[in-house]
Amino acid sequence: MGLKLNIYKIFFFVLVYASMVSFFFSFLSVFYEKSVFLEWEVMCYNGMGVMVSLIFDWMSLMFLGVVMFISGCIMKYSYYYMEGEKNFLRFVMVLLLFVGSMMFLIISPNLISLLLGWDGLGLSSYILVAYYQNESSANAGMLTILSNRVGDVMILMSAGLLSLLGGWNYYMFDMMSSLLIASMILLAGMTKSAQMPFSAWLPAAMAAPTPVSSLVHSSTLVTAGVYLLIRFYPVMSGVYLLWEVLMIISILTMFFSGLSANFETDVKKVVALSTLSQLGLMMMILSAGWVNLSFFHLVTHAMFKSSLFMCVGFMMHNLSGNQDGRSMSGFSGSSPVMMMYFLVVNMALMGFPFLAGFYSKDLILEIMFMLNNSYLMIMGLVLSVGFTFSYSLRVMYIVSSKVMMSSSSVETSDMDKDVLKSILGLVVASILMGFIWSWVYFKESGMIMMYPVEKYMAMMLGGLFGVGIYMLMNNNLWGVKKIMSYNMISKMLYLPEISSDMVSKFFVFIGSGLDKALDKGWLEFYGGKGGEFFVMKSSGKLEMSQSSIMVSGYVLSSVYLLVMFCMLF
Repeated sequence: MGLKLNIYKIFFFVLVYASMVSFFFSFLSVFYEKSVFLEWEVMCYNGMGVMVSLIFDWMSLMFLGVVMFISGCIMKYSYYYMEGEKNFLRFVMVLLLFVGSMMFLIISPNLISLLLGWDGLGLSSYILVAYYQNESSANAGMLTILSNRVGDVMILMSAGLLSLLGGWNYYMFDMMSSLLIASMILLAGMTKSAQMPFSAWLPAAMAAPTPVSSLVHSSTLVTAGVYLLIRFYPVMSGVYLLWEVLMIISILTMFFSGLSANFETDVKKVVALSTLSQLGLMMMILSAGWVNLSFFHLVTHAMFKSSLFMCVGFMMHNLSGNQDGRSMSGFSGSSPVMMMYFLVVNMALMGFPFLAGFYSKDLILEIMFMLNNSYLMIMGLVLSVGFTFSYSLRVMYIVSSKVMMSSSSVETSDMDKDVLKSILGLVVASILMGFIWSWVYFKESGMIMMYPVEKYMAMMLGGLFGVGIYMLMNNNLWGVKKIMSYNMISKMLYLPEISSDMVSKFFVFIGSGLDKALDKGWLEFYGGKGGEFFVMKSSGKLEMSQSSIMVSGYVLSSVYLLVMFCMLF
């Protein structure tokens, strides 16, 4: 037990200290406008060198700081959540492999070195999602790794095609005009960030322990795709058609994930669908050309989403692993500090004024209103923002209700000192970091000229629509109960079934037919089983011929002798 506590404490201090150093160097990089680029040639073949490249600029250093800070807080939180776990050392090592792969991906401007971190994320995420050894975890892990494998194959193929252009370092190219390479990189980013139609694996990854979910959904696995496209955008910005397609896909992802979250009863899955909605928002503003703003929302979202998962994990831990939101109530009386944390980070998610989410989301909405987009896309964006308001209000209302739905109020308690400290740092970051980063790093927001009505329209429409949807679902107006019974809404147009059942059922059907036709059909009589039956019957007759005088036995022996002579000569 002492060793376990020491391991968590050591890694907590190392990660938090390294994150502070990284933030400091990121600030120096912005102040002096300097970057460090390191390159190591592993081998050279036919004039083209295989390089491992590392880049340390303001963006990579700041994201490194965010990842290490969140990982350190989660490491401290894991000591509470994984208490009593026999394989704690394995959990810590795989978690560190996961974080290390993400860090290597962040500082890699080269497709070959990036592939190491990319595949490391895929492997460690599979191990962590399937950590609890049961059937549902195994299925979720398999869906996760197979969905992400599509992106891995795209990266490998794009690396092969880039070799024709003389190198894998995307800083070498002024502009990549190849539609095929750009499509592959874009598809890789979409699979990793779970954009439609690859969205099914992200809610399924909830089978992992909550500390892992907190890390995956805030700053590591799901943000790797967005970060890849942010890095490649200057090179691929000339392929306008792909970015238009990505904008439509991202708005659809936002819309359907927000709609599903409003009808979902599993609170952990609601937060996962919320992550999917925010990833769609990042992809949307990136496809519009605002790279820094997409990265700004990426780092602010990481802070409040990780603390939101940790609060949900605390509630689940107090309810003996129950994730049903209908029984998660009464925490305002039994756990007031946790409830305060939960409300603050939920309001940051909604974009409440002067919290971290406000500085990025409000700017994103204003810029989207200023662009010459179609009314259909603007309506989808406003509806998606309204869904964020409504499911956040719904979860806040359920959890903070004074009616206790669990069996006994004695079971629940407030956070102890270690858990409080681990979440406090992220909650403070959810309050302050949006303001600090908006002044230090993201000054160039451009000129926004809007009427006062347009200025407040985003917030007013989102808020009013969210409250309206919340009241609509609560009061059961216009047959909402009938709508809620449809699985299509809560399952994002049956994406889990399409991704798993429809793909696998075809092969299961083919395999079943071949099994009946071959293994249990003519091969049963003429294959291995039939041959065994023939040899056994023949050896029986031969044995009878040896024990008694039978003409047929002698004939059979003569036939065997003849066959042996034929085989010899």
